[in-house]
Formats: sequence, structure tokens, C-alpha cells
Amino acid sequence: MKIPNQTIAFLEKYFDHIFVITLERATDRQAKVKERLEGLRYDFFYGVDKHELNWEKVNQEGIYNDKRARQLNRYSKGMILGHIACALSHRHLYQHILEKGYQRVLIFEDDAVPLFDRDGELQQSAEELPDNWEVIYFGYSKNEMATPALKRKQVFYSIICHLKLIKWSPRMISNLLPRPYSPHIQKAGFHDLTHSYAVTREACMKLISAQTPVVFNADPLLSHLIMNRELNAFNNKKKFFTQEQFLDPAHRSFIHH
Repeated sequence: MKIPNQTIAFLEKYFDHIFVITLERATDRQAKVKERLEGLRYDFFYGVDKHELNWEKVNQEGIYNDKRARQLNRYSKGMILGHIACALSHRHLYQHILEKGYQRVLIFEDDAVPLFDRDGELQQSAEELPDNWEVIYFGYSKNEMATPALKRKQVFYSIICHLKLIKWSPRMISNLLPRPYSPHIQKAGFHDLTHSYAVTREACMKLISAQTPVVFNADPLLSHLIMNRELNAFNNKKKFFTQEQFLDPAHRSFIHH
């Protein structure tokens, strides 16, 4: 699906810069994303390849805090090298954004796939953002809408939270689900994936601080800060980008390969 010309024009005007996070060895993925984002001006940002990492390097350089990561992970799990590399890739891009002085930046991962944007809905959603927005999801997964079933789950989480059977705090649980904001966007809650999102300079500073050393995968980092009301974040009611994994079962993740 090609991005409509009017959407391309808006994105290039609204954002100071557009980046696609990739790896130098991911030439096949770069070829695909060039086709999918045809007409859009962006730069590839080469992230950290897990093949460049080993546990000796990670430990010696203090790149990752395993104890803190397990404390923060809801299942008390540590991170694998692929997740650390992915987290570093996003953090390095946040640092690059600050160094360049950009104020608003759109970020894709190299497996992002555009969906149909009818009648300029993406532009309408962006124009509904408040001046002090910090993060906006253009693609995501999980908790798309606050359905009755999800609200019941939220109540259940509140109960087990008081019994100390879950790591989330009452504040985090209260921000689990998206909340109404305007016709096209919602206040973000807990969502998965970082294949298509935008950040401001203020968001980058907060994300770098929370991820130095690395303690989160890239997408749980956003959710953790959002649920703790540390990021003014929004999501589109309609997704404008998806991930290749949802369209092609044979798609391989570089986190695990």
C-alpha cells in the first residue's frame, strides 16, 4: 500500500525529520521499506546489531542493568542480547535527535508497512494533538480500545495489585487503557510495538534518562513511562502502519536471528 501524496506532504512538513531504524546487514529489509515508503523523504539510522554485542562487553561497559530490568519486568525476566541491541538502537536515535536539535521526529522500524489513509485522516489526527504532546503512536498493538472486557481485566488487576500479586502500581493500572481525547486520537495506555511512532525533544530526554543503562525493551519503555504519567502520549484510533510480521508469517525478527 503506497502512502498517499497528501499524507507524504503533511508528514514532511509536520516533522523536522523522519528516520527508519535498520541494521547495516539488513539490506533486504531496506529494499522492502524503500518500496513501501516510496515518495517519503527519510534517512536510515543504523542501529546496534546484536552480533556486535556479547555479555562480556555488556557487563564491562555497564550497558545493561540486569537486576533493575528484572525488578521492572512484570514477569521478573531479564533481557536477551537482541532486545538490548534493539533498545540501544532506539536510545541512540533519541540521542541523535537531541544532538541535531530536532523538535519533532517520526520514527519507523524497517518492517513498517503503511495501511490505507483515507481522506487525510492521519493529518486530522496529528492536528488534534495538544501543543505539549510528547509521543504519538501511528501503529501499535494491544489495548486498541477500552472495551468492556478490558475494563473488567483492569478491575481484576486493581484487585491483585492491592494483594501485591502484580508489579504494577495502582497508578499504572489506572492508565492501562487508552482514554478518549478527540475524534481521531486517544490518550495512550499500555501498548506494544515501536514500528511507527513520533517523539518530541522533551520525550527523547525522558526516554534516554529512563533507559541509561538499558532496563527495558524498546516498547515497554514507552509503556512504563506512559502508565506512570511521565510521558504525554497519544495513539490514533485508526492505525496507519502495521508490521510485516502480521502480514507475512515467514518474516524473521532480527532480535532473535
